[in-house]
Amino acid sequence: MKRLIILLVAFLAVTLCLSAPAPAQAAGKQFTLVYESVYPKGHMRFLVVDDLLDRIEANSKGRIKFERHYGGEPVSKKEALNALSNGVIDLLMAYPTYYDGKIAIGDWQQMPSNFRGWEDCWALGVAGPVAAIMDKAYSKVAKVKYITCTPVAPYNFQVATRAHKIHKTADFEGMKIRSAGGSASIAIKMLGASPVMTIGGEYYQAMQKGVVDAGLMTTYSLKQYRLWEVADQVVNPPLIGYAAGFLWMSNKAWRKLPKDLQEMIIKTARAKDLWAKWVGIYEKDQDGPIIAEAKKRGVEFYVLPPDQAEEMYKKTQPVWDWYVKQCEKQGLGAEAREVRKVILERFNKGK
Repeated sequence: MKRLIILLVAFLAVTLCLSAPAPAQAAGKQFTLVYESVYPKGHMRFLVVDDLLDRIEANSKGRIKFERHYGGEPVSKKEALNALSNGVIDLLMAYPTYYDGKIAIGDWQQMPSNFRGWEDCWALGVAGPVAAIMDKAYSKVAKVKYITCTPVAPYNFQVATRAHKIHKTADFEGMKIRSAGGSASIAIKMLGASPVMTIGGEYYQAMQKGVVDAGLMTTYSLKQYRLWEVADQVVNPPLIGYAAGFLWMSNKAWRKLPKDLQEMIIKTARAKDLWAKWVGIYEKDQDGPIIAEAKKRGVEFYVLPPDQAEEMYKKTQPVWDWYVKQCEKQGLGAEAREVRKVILERFNKGK
């Protein structure tokens, strides 16, 4: 009898040990993910991504930790998407236009007539049908997971002090206008102007020396590139209603995560309150003081009359045909046509 009791106790002990979760399983496996931003640490329009990563770490309750790198480290901006595809890094923040030679489907984020405001960008590109298309297209072509896009800014025109001023759409004709290339250059041509491809760091000198008469850039560039020293007019409404940066994760890293963490990441990264918070900071704490200082320096903030603004948009909307053709070459023509349809329908209803 005594032996039977001992055997029963031993059996119960073994059963309890086998049924109890191991410490690592109870706490959940921990994941360290390597994040790269092609932008320098502290860039005023990408602090939102650090906030996003902080939120994910907090919501994971210690299960996710990001190893953060900035300014094109550990791989160069040019090679970053390939590195992400191959699993060299786990997450990447960049403009999709940097990689449109490989996949151009994300170029909507810097197209003319894309959005009337940030709410439209969030509704379509973060929480809506455009986001769903991005997810499938990037996974198929680039082997990366589209996590979200984050707010950057509208793109308006800055006009050099020495150049004639813009008061109607026809005034763009004959001007030399700075662009970053791609769709922006085509849009400028459609306005009857000549695009001059110039990187941000060369913009001030180009305007100062008369290489360009105006430029397509952001309001914060007035301070960032000291344009308020060489420009005396800003023209709104913005040609590019709202631009956004893209955050991707490698498929390899994404598939390693359990479903509950995947769902948490998407929910956290695509939260509307994140956008609302940072757009508020941009407008109140960043652009607000910049506009006030620019006005003190004599910069005029001119708004085209509604009929002239719509004429500007009408002239440049055919750039979307170029977008579709680029995507067709990459096997994503149907997806691009749907993106064009969804975005332009919403934009044109907002007249």
